[in-house]
Amino acid sequence: MLTDTISIELFRNTENWKGHGEIFLFDHFWMLRDFDIRNREFLFTTQPYHMYEHRVVWVKRGQASYSFNLVDYDFKAGDLVVFYADTLVEKKYYSPDFQFDAFRFDGMVELTAEEKPVREPMSFIRLHLNEQTEPVVSQHFDLLWQMVHQKPFLKENVQLLMRSLLLFVGRQHGQANMPQPVSRQQDNLRRFVALVSRYAGRERNIPFYANKLCMAPHYLSTLVKETSGQTVMQWINETAVKEVKVWLAYSDESVAQISERLNFPCPASLVKFFKRETGMTPGQYRARK
Repeated sequence: MLTDTISIELFRNTENWKGHGEIFLFDHFWMLRDFDIRNREFLFTTQPYHMYEHRVVWVKRGQASYSFNLVDYDFKAGDLVVFYADTLVEKKYYSPDFQFDAFRFDGMVELTAEEKPVREPMSFIRLHLNEQTEPVVSQHFDLLWQMVHQKPFLKENVQLLMRSLLLFVGRQHGQANMPQPVSRQQDNLRRFVALVSRYAGRERNIPFYANKLCMAPHYLSTLVKETSGQTVMQWINETAVKEVKVWLAYSDESVAQISERLNFPCPASLVKFFKRETGMTPGQYRARK
């Protein structure tokens, strides 16, 4: 099975991260303060991974660029970001001074229906802090950091603080980000991209997505090409390659097992597909690490 990259790094390789900031670990919960990754090549570019945990990240310094569910985003100092689980992530860039605070909150706080994002296509919410919101966020992080160090671990108090911060951020985000009108073509493209990010690991044919969107395959092909400049199969194949890379990098399953898991006809079909798209075999890709 896959491992969650961040948690495995923090819990199994804690010593390697000393000197990068303050770390708190308890059970499956973690919290980071004034943290940086500039001295280690971690989550390197071109290597996607799946984020299985809800996280809050407060960018304190610098900037970074990531792809979330196939869409590129830039983050800068002052951004407070709530990331949601089941997201395909790929690092593009971070500046040498990139520094952040963060904590994991799944397993600690259950989101209500109102707090859960629309899954198509949102994978996170972002609030850029100002002189009114920054002190509130800072106070929550400071108190949360003090609370997690209490012995015994005061789970209920920690949960209440997390809930308070999430409610505050959600309300501020809602007030600052009124829905912007988009064309029907752009809305359909966003829905298509969200479906591809979710299903392309196992479904790699145009009729599947056309059916999900209640469109004729030809109409979907035309819409995607005209709106994005890429064909439907380019979107699907790019995402399928990322899914294969995730399993090659973060699982110990064989190519045959990955082939079955991702619905390829046979291992040879997976090898042929991967080499056509990347120029190397799955074995060669896995051996790079």
